[in-house]
Amino acid sequence: MSKPRVALHIIMPNQVSGPNTSNWLIADSRLSNRFDFVFVVQRSLAGGRVNLGLIRDLRDQFLAAKPDLVHLSGLQASGFHAVIAARLAGYSNILVTIHGFSGDACALGPLKRLAFTHIVEPLTIRLAKRVLTVCEEAGRKPMVARQKKKYLGVIHNPAPAIEFDVGQAREEFRRSIDADVQDFLVVVVGRMVYDKGLSFISDAIDMLDHPSIKFVFVGDGEYGAKIAQKHAQLIDDGRLFLLGKRDDVKRVLAGCDLFLFATLHENLSNALLEAMAVGLPVVATSVGGNVEVVEDSANGFLVPPCDAGALAEGVLRIWEDVTLRGHMSARSRQIVEDRFSQSEVYGQLEAVYSMMLESGAR
Repeated sequence: MSKPRVALHIIMPNQVSGPNTSNWLIADSRLSNRFDFVFVVQRSLAGGRVNLGLIRDLRDQFLAAKPDLVHLSGLQASGFHAVIAARLAGYSNILVTIHGFSGDACALGPLKRLAFTHIVEPLTIRLAKRVLTVCEEAGRKPMVARQKKKYLGVIHNPAPAIEFDVGQAREEFRRSIDADVQDFLVVVVGRMVYDKGLSFISDAIDMLDHPSIKFVFVGDGEYGAKIAQKHAQLIDDGRLFLLGKRDDVKRVLAGCDLFLFATLHENLSNALLEAMAVGLPVVATSVGGNVEVVEDSANGFLVPPCDAGALAEGVLRIWEDVTLRGHMSARSRQIVEDRFSQSEVYGQLEAVYSMMLESGAR
């Protein structure tokens, strides 16, 4: 008997993103024993308009895939074009997992914010059969709350499996940047853009002027040049490292001592879960899904967004207290194991797929 086919939506496959990572993990999970996963790939950007060529390409991919269920990775322009394409291809059994909202982006102009918040993204939800979010706050957004019959609730992103020796990876990474035993490495992972709170991290770095506290940035984006220019002396002194994009992010995390996450808005960060999976304490802003992952004073500290002083204070408290650091490290691992394991998350997703396939067959 053939397995039900599920089409997973990938956006610009050369870009590392939360939705893409989630869908690659789904396809590579134990769910592949029950479902036949195929990828429908958005190969170009929409270009700030309704892109008919993009819709045609996605429609043709859906027609070729012949899925029993379509699972789209979010809203924004990509979700809108994909849901239109799936509908034009004749598929209505569509699940949308919301990873973020265009209206949250700091740089979005008022007209585009209005269009996405009141037209584009609500229409995407209306054209879907069922909707999930990856955090509770997303479910409270008006455009989601108004679609109570479609909204199934929260299924968090899963934490990755750590399939390497964390202690060995720690030694290897620290050796690669000539970090001493007493060095306290603060790591920042993600796109280097304003929305990730990098200006406030930069100000916090100025307040953390101690030779043993060093900073590691992983990711690319326009804000990297600003960090490099402002902190050129720290880079020359070997106290700040800009590593760019890396394929070994989990190993880099394992080599560090604290995960700093100053994002101004967030749903649920894969990088945050990766950091906790290797046992890092966390200092994170109290926004979005962060508050569902970080237990304040247990595995880290939650601080207000846009507050460089609070970021610096959180880092200092964990740096100064080795015992606290150990307790927070253990609690980070425990939270991931208890609530964000792949077996837990994929069990929930399997139930949703099965329900939608059954209703679709009827």
